Amino acid sequence: MPNMSDQRFFTRLTWLLFALVTLLIGLTLRQNLKQIENLYQSDTLNSAIHLRDQFKKIEVFLEAMRGQAEERLRSDPQSTLTRQLYRQIQQQPDKGLVLDTLPANLPAGLAGNLTGAGPLPPPGSEREARIHLALSLSPLLGTASQHLGKEIAWVYFTGVDDFIYLYPWLPSSQFQFSSSVYDKHYWQDAVMSPNPTKTTILSRPYEDFAGLGTMVTMSQPLYKDGALVGMISMDVLLARLQQQLEQLTPALGEYLLLNQYHQVLASSVREPVIPGDLAPSRQYRWRQGALQLTLAIPDTPLLLVHKVTLLPLAWTMLGQSAPTLLAILFMLLAALSNLRSHRLNQRLNYLSCHDALTGAFNRHYLVQQEQAGELARLRAGILMFDADHFKRVNDHFGHAVGDIVLIRLVQICQQHLGPSDRLIRWGGEEFLLLIGQGDASRLSDIAERLRSAVANHDWAAIESGLIVTISLGYHPHQAHLPLHEAVRRADVALYQAKANGRNRCERWQGDAS
Repeated sequence: MPNMSDQRFFTRLTWLLFALVTLLIGLTLRQNLKQIENLYQSDTLNSAIHLRDQFKKIEVFLEAMRGQAEERLRSDPQSTLTRQLYRQIQQQPDKGLVLDTLPANLPAGLAGNLTGAGPLPPPGSEREARIHLALSLSPLLGTASQHLGKEIAWVYFTGVDDFIYLYPWLPSSQFQFSSSVYDKHYWQDAVMSPNPTKTTILSRPYEDFAGLGTMVTMSQPLYKDGALVGMISMDVLLARLQQQLEQLTPALGEYLLLNQYHQVLASSVREPVIPGDLAPSRQYRWRQGALQLTLAIPDTPLLLVHKVTLLPLAWTMLGQSAPTLLAILFMLLAALSNLRSHRLNQRLNYLSCHDALTGAFNRHYLVQQEQAGELARLRAGILMFDADHFKRVNDHFGHAVGDIVLIRLVQICQQHLGPSDRLIRWGGEEFLLLIGQGDASRLSDIAERLRSAVANHDWAAIESGLIVTISLGYHPHQAHLPLHEAVRRADVALYQAKANGRNRCERWQGDAS
């Protein structure tokens, strides 16, 4: 009987150990899967941020050109340069309007070629004004092409009345305007898409008119009195996107870069298969036999999909779980992976709450503070400020100097903050301050100290002739006032400070209405 009891005990212990080993294997595999997800989620997020930055670089130039064009629409688009180029436009019987000969005294690389349907428009006509408008963009077209380099193939302005101004310069024998451009996707997508905010429109892929290959076009429409005047566009070759994606693709799995129409713009595999479910998600999900993460790239119409099929994933997981010293090795792997996962999470948390350029907090951090009830506990007042005439700094000294100015503004501001105060980059050159125990007196004092510190700072040490001032608006803490309303009021006060001359502080006094 004791022997039978011992046998039963060892049998039960064997089954218990078997169950424990099975549980450890299951827990280890599950932990390894989570580690893989965390690791490649971080890689995919960084890749999405990189692609977004490339998109935004192009968008910044498009916005600058649209802004200049809108300004010239409000005044007179003609200038010495446009008149000089306009006089060189020839009307040829077989080609229409061409700008095949540039002025001899014109700096190299300043102008493109304008081609279009003839004849030359009569003086004072709307079409003549639009041609001058296109020619006036020459310096910005050249600057965009120089700074973006291989990122773009062509920069151009397409007018609504049968002409196109293309940069860099190409003789009309290689490219000439055709009315078929209005049938192409880049124009049709722009015309048919509701675009009251004038945001950048990304076209479907199409073949380049000049034979460079398949490309997509990023465009911003230009309006006058609500009517479309033309389109400012930049072309991006899909081959260039392919190169960028191949450099970003992780060791495990594949990448797909899709547009808003779920068309493949670039892929890390030769014959990509578009997943059936492309709903963006924060976590990996099993889709059609593969582990899939779909990220909507912020501030763009693009999707980045990371897919890992089952077989490579299984080999990867098994490779991390060696059969020898199973329990000890599993525990060691779990401990190491938890530490690595913790570090990755810390890094992700930092990136999600801080501005990459200045190191200040970002809007996501403000949302976290509001949801956690920290704003009410701190009795935080709202102070907003931004740099006066910051566009002039970028225009006159370059964007690199502009970035240094933003970093220095944050450094100056942080020298005047208390332990309960928080500095948040709100967007562009605009910043928001959460001031603990932020009554009117304390806000006024901090605002004036910041204004004076910035105005008296030695900005010429960065670049000779550089002067930077800030305008500030604030709203004291008010119990039960929603955050968005407090921010709006501070922003109204900031707007009033600018209206009253800039380099000054204003407290919110109530809506003008």
